[in-house]
Amino acid sequence: MPQTFREARWYRSMLYVPGNKLEWMLKAPKFGADALMFDLEDSVEVTQKAGARKSVAAAIKELCTGPFGRFVRVNRWRTGCLLDDLNEVVVDGLDGVALAKTEDPEDIVALDLVLGELERSRGLPVGRIEICPHAETAQAMYRLYEICMASQRIKRTGAAGGPTPGGDGARSLGLQLKDVTDEGVYFGAYSVLQARAAGIIHVEGAMTAKLDDLELVRRIGERSKRMGASFGSAIHPSHIPLINEIYSPSQDEINEAREIVTVVADATARGEGAVRHKSTMLDYALVRTAMDVLNRAHTIGIDVGKVPKVELPPL
Repeated sequence: MPQTFREARWYRSMLYVPGNKLEWMLKAPKFGADALMFDLEDSVEVTQKAGARKSVAAAIKELCTGPFGRFVRVNRWRTGCLLDDLNEVVVDGLDGVALAKTEDPEDIVALDLVLGELERSRGLPVGRIEICPHAETAQAMYRLYEICMASQRIKRTGAAGGPTPGGDGARSLGLQLKDVTDEGVYFGAYSVLQARAAGIIHVEGAMTAKLDDLELVRRIGERSKRMGASFGSAIHPSHIPLINEIYSPSQDEINEAREIVTVVADATARGEGAVRHKSTMLDYALVRTAMDVLNRAHTIGIDVGKVPKVELPPL
């Protein structure tokens, strides 16, 4: 039986903004991120969380018509904060919640049920709000496939490039990471494997907490993309243009993809199923990959030119 992937809106970039900074949240769209992540977890001190919830709800309502995604990182279960977070921020305009420090599938099942009840009670479309699990412990990373399978609300997860140096995931694994190192790649590859096996194609790349090192942002982004990431996140606005560039198809990639589709379309019209092109034997698998590039470019508003139609056999 062919695998079914979960469709969702494509984002190249996601900008984290502290939930207790209403002015920052309202200004955040100008930096060009495809999605905003208003944070109620680590960036908000415990005594400020109640006020931050109200600020996040106000920001979502104010920005509800913007052409970008609106997400909230909520506190994990067993903190006594999560239900208060959800009760305040589940409003019209919310696109998803990221569950900090997800531990197991039961965390997701419970969150799904609560979101459904809030959607019903508030007249919102049931099932529309996404859940983004943040696997930040060894146990959660080991069980990421099960976590992703626990709810159809899950459309995206991470992290393809491995744990963030100095972050919760690296600490849980006992990794002594200070930069983009090979050690983190193994864990990132395992996360991508589990996410894709669960039908998740929107995979977050690794990120950095270093604010002024744009070269590091590029290295992390490019490596994460090679490892299967489809988008990246940032905690500083200066990273967003670079992340958007990395996760957008380049003009060379678009030209090559269009050429592959054109060559195979011509071959198909002649009754051929495969054809040699630039020392490569092109088949339907390569056409599907090329069409993914063109569809991605079209989704983010890039003109891909005239592309012939190719009838592909079912997978």
